[in-house]
Amino acid sequence: MQPLSSYTLADPKVLQNPYPYYERLRVEDPVHFDEGIRTWLVTRHADIIAVARDTETYSDEMRVSASIRSPFQAEVGEHMQREGFMVLDPADSFKLDGELHTRRRKLVANAFTGPAVAAMEGRVAAICRDKAATFLARSEADLVGEYAMPIPILVICDALGLPMDRIEEISRGADSMVASIGAGATRDEAYQHARNVMQLHRFVREAIEQRRLKPGTDLISLLVHARVDDDPSTPRLTDRELLSISTVAIAGGVDTTRNGIAFGLHALATRPDLLQRLRESKEQDKDLRRFHEEVLRFYSPVPALPRITRRETVLGGKTIPQGAFVFLCWASANRDSQRFAEPDKFDIDRANANQQLAFGTGVHFCLGAMLARQEMKCAIREIVNSVDSLELAVPSDQLDLSNSMVILRGLKSLPVRFRTRVA
Repeated sequence: MQPLSSYTLADPKVLQNPYPYYERLRVEDPVHFDEGIRTWLVTRHADIIAVARDTETYSDEMRVSASIRSPFQAEVGEHMQREGFMVLDPADSFKLDGELHTRRRKLVANAFTGPAVAAMEGRVAAICRDKAATFLARSEADLVGEYAMPIPILVICDALGLPMDRIEEISRGADSMVASIGAGATRDEAYQHARNVMQLHRFVREAIEQRRLKPGTDLISLLVHARVDDDPSTPRLTDRELLSISTVAIAGGVDTTRNGIAFGLHALATRPDLLQRLRESKEQDKDLRRFHEEVLRFYSPVPALPRITRRETVLGGKTIPQGAFVFLCWASANRDSQRFAEPDKFDIDRANANQQLAFGTGVHFCLGAMLARQEMKCAIREIVNSVDSLELAVPSDQLDLSNSMVILRGLKSLPVRFRTRVA
């Protein structure tokens, strides 16, 4: 057996299937320094919860590391400012700790409450139905490119009240927000990313200005007019906060939800008994909730998220220096046998699947978790009720699960064959 030091999350083969690496880490070295990415990996469920809740030691106030920052970032940022646009930082939204983070969460929370998200279900279901209709007349489809990918961007733009006829431009801007955080882009590519982001900012700024004058029921209206505890004496979100939070909702909520939907469809395509069970269920919504919780646990669309140490600390017998990067490996926690029995088995009847950490935990728990769950439920329900059979159109080992980023994991495509139900 090769030593642990020979494995790293920098290896695409490990990213394709990180679970054997995580299992060895949980057993042999649960707080491990991965030399390949120069980062500490925390892999046990209990340790991850402890770290996530200790923001005094493990900060979420992240900045893009100089080692991965685009060499043209400063130049492109100056160009954006000359054009009259803001250069936003992760700390302008939720990548920070303390009172400012608490204030922003309180102001935004009302837009993502249970009743607010429940009120969106009809629109989410309609979007899923419309996208499914584009391929259900056939017998084959790519359920990532044709279904899982477009649904989240359509849902979040509809929810925010952004122009639905400009989805492609908005989507490019969201993609560029993510792609611009990296050293690989050429100067021309960096400027193209900037143009895409500025167009996205333009759409959001226009929506903010319109909702100030004429509020509606969309999320941007709720954000523009939000006050803590509805107290008129408390300040509203600033223009910078509104722009940052709105664009982060677009960029951050798309990839992860898309991957969650795609993984749920993969589970159905490889487990025909589940498709039949969900279709015939007398309590379908309840069983769909159990299903998507197990999907989130088993597949973990966000495998890890970083923290940085504010001071030297000791965890699991290891001394971690101040200023060190620490990855909370949600995917490892979700397969921890100390928390989940038979963790490598996909089990819709698992009693504690809701203890999965796909959306994090503590004060930085994902604000959009309920909306993501609703999108997963509606998207899966539409397929379950529309097909009699569903199977992969390629061998399972040909599916590409790798990703250039440790913090995201998803299917690049999901070719399937199906037989549409006859009404």
